[in-house]
Amino acid sequence: MTAADPVQAPTRAGHYLGGLEGIRGLACLGVISAHSWMHWAPDTTPGGLAQSMALGLVLFFAMSGLLISLPFIRDIARGERRTDVRRFALRRVARVFPGYVVIFLLSSFVLQSVYLGNAVVVGREASAAGAGMMTDPVDLLANLTLVHTFFPATIQTGINPSWSLTSELCFYALLPLLLLPLVRWGGGFRRRAFWLATLPGLLFVAVGLVARLVGEEWWRHTPGMSALTAEFGPNGIAVLTRSLLAIADNFGVGMLVAVVFVWMERGHLAWLTRRRLFLVGTPVAAVGGVLTLWSADRHPWFVTAAMGLTAGVMLLVLVEPTARRTSSGIVRVFSARPLEHVGTISLSAYLWHYPVLLLVSRLDAHVPLVGGDDALTMVWAPVLVATGSILLGTLTYRLVEKPAMDWSGRR
Repeated sequence: MTAADPVQAPTRAGHYLGGLEGIRGLACLGVISAHSWMHWAPDTTPGGLAQSMALGLVLFFAMSGLLISLPFIRDIARGERRTDVRRFALRRVARVFPGYVVIFLLSSFVLQSVYLGNAVVVGREASAAGAGMMTDPVDLLANLTLVHTFFPATIQTGINPSWSLTSELCFYALLPLLLLPLVRWGGGFRRRAFWLATLPGLLFVAVGLVARLVGEEWWRHTPGMSALTAEFGPNGIAVLTRSLLAIADNFGVGMLVAVVFVWMERGHLAWLTRRRLFLVGTPVAAVGGVLTLWSADRHPWFVTAAMGLTAGVMLLVLVEPTARRTSSGIVRVFSARPLEHVGTISLSAYLWHYPVLLLVSRLDAHVPLVGGDDALTMVWAPVLVATGSILLGTLTYRLVEKPAMDWSGRR
């Protein structure tokens, strides 16, 4: 690969953008830990810790914004369309649906560990209450097609964290429509092209913040509804909150990182040295962390928006060495094989972790596996769920995900 032809980079983005697979793996483990703590040790877990681990999901969205928008940003920078939209669409569908459908069917009909109703309504801490085999044809169709998050009656049913895949698919569908028309006005890596390329990311950030504000005000004007029910329950507020609209800012942060990356890899932005990036990025990331804790009780809809600042800095620090054809200690840390493996199988592991959690809860009622709400459970429960999720995720990746991706590549 030469500086004049970055489009020929290897297709495995985690290796091309050094360390991203590792941080994806760490993010996946963070989400698994947070859900395990909330399920088995809600009283022992220090306030804000589980919520802070939700940074993992914010990182997922920001990384999608970075990686998925990257070829389109390059097209805008060059002023020349090279991205094949049909191939892009086929790759995205092959990336999400085969693995998801197989995991959902196994979780429902073999493990019988999917939610049959809204998880907030039917679920219970340290229990598999509300979980079983989904046989209702309408609920099945909604979940298999990943449209269940669009309707109050089916939101947070099935594999309840799969709502994020619905938002991802909406992002995939919208991105070409939004970015490709800008290609004709770009080109030459000029200043105009740079600001043109940043517009979609800024638009996503603005839409996300506005939608969050609407969701929070809607909740405040709905008497008697808890924030948890408003965010995840069977109601219109949750449909808005779990939609692409309300998390668009997380994707937008990643899109802005993609713009900086593209200009760096072509030798521009020389003034943004690694030293300056750390000097500016460290306080920005710290501000994001403080705002996350501050907004938890005051403005719950903006918690993950604040986390987006930290996620953006983390991604920019991680991809800067690759953009400039160098390396760094941080990249080497996140390129550790165990983390890279979890990152590679993260989609499957992420989808498996809640059915595994519910299955462990069902077994725990007969044979003690986890324990009570204490410090030992805080350590043991995430290890148990993560181990099962990684093992099943590895199998699903090798037998379903990778073959589907290989097929789409040949097509």
